[in-house]
Amino acid sequence: MRRAVTLMVLAVLSAGCATSNLGRSVPACPVDPDVVNTVTATMILQMQAVDTAEYIPCLNDLKVGWSYNDLVAHRGKSSFSLDSDRLGSRFLEVTLTPACDVGAAPALAGPRDDVVEFRSVTLVGATVTVVIIPVTGRETEHAELIEDELEARSINSRQVFAVFDDDDEPLADKVAAAAGRGRPVVIVDEQDALAGTATLSMPGDARAERGLDLEDLLDRLARRLPGPSFTGTWHQVFPGGCVTYEFDASGPGVDRLAADVEEALGLFPAGEVRRAMRAEGVLG
Repeated sequence: MRRAVTLMVLAVLSAGCATSNLGRSVPACPVDPDVVNTVTATMILQMQAVDTAEYIPCLNDLKVGWSYNDLVAHRGKSSFSLDSDRLGSRFLEVTLTPACDVGAAPALAGPRDDVVEFRSVTLVGATVTVVIIPVTGRETEHAELIEDELEARSINSRQVFAVFDDDDEPLADKVAAAAGRGRPVVIVDEQDALAGTATLSMPGDARAERGLDLEDLLDRLARRLPGPSFTGTWHQVFPGGCVTYEFDASGPGVDRLAADVEEALGLFPAGEVRRAMRAEGVLG
């Protein structure tokens, strides 16, 4: 369905106006995506900054704890950022440009037929799985004590889930399988069961650390495991423009961040609105 462009409120601004005050209003998406009846100052600034872009970024709604930082617009570029009480200051910067370099990121279907999306992000989730391997089965009681202690604590704001690997496969194969999935491994042999210790093997390490008591084990995990984070970029490419989402988020909430951003941000049909405004003689 073609969008109905009915401009009830126009904020017509010259490209030379100062942007420090004009970018304060949130660039809100239309309530009805098929009907555009309001164009704000922030929208005009973005449309003038990249006057070829068919779309400009907009906000459907701010999530609880999120706040908007003023838009800054220059010829050929506009940007704004978002803060979060859980994800950090400027956890997301949204930039509009005429074009962008998507690198080697794979192409995905975009939110509209004429939009192609490219994503290259790294997620460190708010949970971490630790594999516990009792070597012979006679160490099960001590291994279960370690499991209880790990799951009773969080490590660098990440909840710990412990899983037992007591299959009959060789120990080296078990460790390699866990490392291939990025999981730390706690190995408990008969000597560990007697001494109250364990061996820790971290993914990518050539050597395991042996003879660790519980506090040493927890300390090593805290020093080696990163906190939850979501970093990287999304690009939405369309005729005449590109919107880049640059993420630098850390803390609780990263697991839902992709879905939250998809819901909170959208694309405003700048090309259709611009053409309608020019037809009325109100946009240069």
